[in-house]
Amino acid sequence: MARRSLVPPDPPPTDGEIVLRMRRDEDVPSIGEASHDPETRHWLTDEPLTEDRQRGSVARAEEMWRRGDSAPFVIADAATDAPLGLLNLQFGGDKEVAELAVSVFPQARGRGVASRALRLGAIWGLRELGLHRVFAETAAENVASVRAIERAGLRREGVLRAHCKTHGRRHNCVIFALVPEDFGEPHGSGFTSSL
Repeated sequence: MARRSLVPPDPPPTDGEIVLRMRRDEDVPSIGEASHDPETRHWLTDEPLTEDRQRGSVARAEEMWRRGDSAPFVIADAATDAPLGLLNLQFGGDKEVAELAVSVFPQARGRGVASRALRLGAIWGLRELGLHRVFAETAAENVASVRAIERAGLRREGVLRAHCKTHGRRHNCVIFALVPEDFGEPHGSGFTSSL
């Protein structure tokens, strides 16, 4: 069963440094370029975007919002609106739980963008969507990703052995999560938190 249609937040979530906003046509060249980045390709199984896929990127993101199975954001600089990366909340079979996925464009790495985006996305999902759990997983050897998730405040839950598969190779993944109780709020209490 699909989740009801999602409405993009207005105003978009921000912490004053970054903003999570909808994808726009002017973001597409940066998204396409980043999809070919060797560091990105090393950790993700997605194929680089072809020109045809790049052209359909905005429409696909809008459709994901309409279907309610995903909330894809562009991470943008709050001062300049320049795209810095992508954040997605993905819903599986349990619509009260979302997985966070983040990818920071090469020129924005090393500035805390991933941590800020993960935290904003997690709090938005818990507070605005009423989710009971948001989680993220990453390859155990992806030290930068592990650190970013930890800095975002997600709690390490454990290692899933041979759980992830990238480029045909199985490897261990570390799983992290946030639940309302992490903020002293019981489930279903109308969780509110300042960003």
